[in-house]
Amino acid sequence: MNTQLPKGRGAISDGKDTNLNEAPTRFITKNAKTLVIYFSRSGNTEYQAKIAQKVLHADSYELIAKNSYPTDYDATVSRSNQEQAGSLPQLVTDDLPNFDQYDLLLLGSPIWGMTLANPMQKFLEQFGSQLGGKRIAEFTTNAGFGAGNAQRVLKELVPVSATILNDYTIRDTEIEKTNDQFKDWLQQTGVSRILCK
Repeated sequence: MNTQLPKGRGAISDGKDTNLNEAPTRFITKNAKTLVIYFSRSGNTEYQAKIAQKVLHADSYELIAKNSYPTDYDATVSRSNQEQAGSLPQLVTDDLPNFDQYDLLLLGSPIWGMTLANPMQKFLEQFGSQLGGKRIAEFTTNAGFGAGNAQRVLKELVPVSATILNDYTIRDTEIEKTNDQFKDWLQQTGVSRILCK
């Protein structure tokens, strides 16, 4: 992770949209039974998504907004508030994998305004109805106020036939110190059944 503290955040990050200068993560295989889907504006959630992908031998798909978020933190907050009051951002999902292959989906998102980041909410609005019968767990990064209503939003946007596992949230400044805690969460929520295939 980078070492410059962006305005308005406590985490070590450059504050830039992770896809401003890099292609989004697309790691899709034919045999994985777990898919990590995540959105990361400044790299904190992506840091954890990479751990989850490695530990679980999972496929990984990074959500991106059609219009990238600003590098300026305050500008992103302003845009996020406008989106939440109006319409959520359009996503680029033309290469989204077929969910039929997967038993477990891990959804990674920062917490914005005490809820899932707008791109993750948009993903669930668009595709949540396709996740019936899946096991779903979410991991979130926050600025010190917890996960807010993220778990409730997830439950509202997926079919009742989905199994919602316990969530995991960590303060963004603590991410690198809590890798073992994160791995323990993966095991405690039933993910351990697929750890060592």
